[in-house]
Amino acid sequence: MRIEQLTFTRYIAALTVVFFHYGATVFPANLPWLNPIMTAGPIAVSYFYVLSGFIMAIAYYRAGEQQRPFDTRRYWWARVARIYPVYLLALLLMILAKYHSTGSEPLTVALSLSMLQAWIPGYPLTLNAPGWSLSVEAFFYLCFPLLILLVKRHHLTHLSIAAAGLWVVTQTGHTLLLNSEYYTPRGLLHDMIYYNPLMHLNTFLIGFIAGAWLQEGKLQRLASPNLNTLALLSVALLAMALLVVRQPLMTHSGIQFDYTNGLIAPLFLLFIVLLALNTGKISALLQHPWLVLLGEASFSLYILQKPLHGIYEKLMPASIDPAGMLHFYLFVILLTLSAVFSYWFFETPLRRFINNFVNRAP
Repeated sequence: MRIEQLTFTRYIAALTVVFFHYGATVFPANLPWLNPIMTAGPIAVSYFYVLSGFIMAIAYYRAGEQQRPFDTRRYWWARVARIYPVYLLALLLMILAKYHSTGSEPLTVALSLSMLQAWIPGYPLTLNAPGWSLSVEAFFYLCFPLLILLVKRHHLTHLSIAAAGLWVVTQTGHTLLLNSEYYTPRGLLHDMIYYNPLMHLNTFLIGFIAGAWLQEGKLQRLASPNLNTLALLSVALLAMALLVVRQPLMTHSGIQFDYTNGLIAPLFLLFIVLLALNTGKISALLQHPWLVLLGEASFSLYILQKPLHGIYEKLMPASIDPAGMLHFYLFVILLTLSAVFSYWFFETPLRRFINNFVNRAP
């Protein structure tokens, strides 16, 4: 099943992460009603996880008797080839930048190299901060063969109920801990509820379940042209509205809550399914080769943003205001071009080399 129309959404999501880190005060993110949307980077990571689970199901899950034996060896190497070369490149750049300084201690480096940093409070954002999400993604990859096995042994309906239960438990736990007297911003409890892989598993799991149901042919009614486009736009608008009203709702209710662990992941999931089934003008537009390329390059854009921003700031003339719009958008352009370059000449060749080497090995 070809779902290239989903690819460009990865670039948009990655761009909100860049706005969150470096462009929160520039136009149009400086508009109060647009800021929660433009800087929704931490929440966009939740979208990545749902999309990842969905795409993995499309790639590996087959309905009924069509399910192929799971080749774990090729699977593991394919996952390593997919994320580790660029992840390692970004990490090495950050290690060089922080050599002989705070943040390059042996334990910090070891946790990042092994992609375990998200498990240990105090360490998720060390070295290359966006890398914490890849630590979580590595855990999902570790769980994925087990999910395939569970689907084989138990009906998909049972796993769907379990996924819904995990989502409820995760959101309840996250909200209770966020409002407890023991919570402090950037403290150890903060790191546990925001970055620990177990707190994000629900998002990947519901994405996988939806992809499996789609492969089973159970979601085709959502492909109706009269329903699909209207529903797709409605879901997108509702998700944006929820981003805008989150802070006012917390202010009026006195209850702290966040979307980063999947609270609005069901909306993301519905958006992904609807777009995957869309056969109209929206899908045709998003399948344009240049948009697909930007989506493919989004991983490099996401993981290289911090080291490249450090290099960019050192090279930019002092005459350009570092807090200005020109400074930020020049960085976005250069980061995007660097990401495309990385995808063409580093990420893709290395992925093919690793996969070809593994496939040739006895």
